[in-house]
Amino acid sequence: MFKIYRIVHIIWTAIFAFYVSIPILESGSLEKTLYVDALFVLLWILGVIFLFIKKLTKIGFIFTILPLLYAIVLFVL
Repeated sequence: MFKIYRIVHIIWTAIFAFYVSIPILESGSLEKTLYVDALFVLLWILGVIFLFIKKLTKIGFIFTILPLLYAIVLFVL
């Protein structure tokens, strides 16, 4: 059951990681402002990897949530 939850968690957080990566895909280059977006996408990828390492599962959940929190901050501000 826990593995299914991990996969569902990865899928719904991937939506927000993709939302954060759209400016990177549109511009085609990394400007100074896009480094932050790239950082959150890399943290999401690292979090996905950590989700499948037993000792680092909790850190993986936190890392995969970060693009969601960043997207909420961007949307509100």
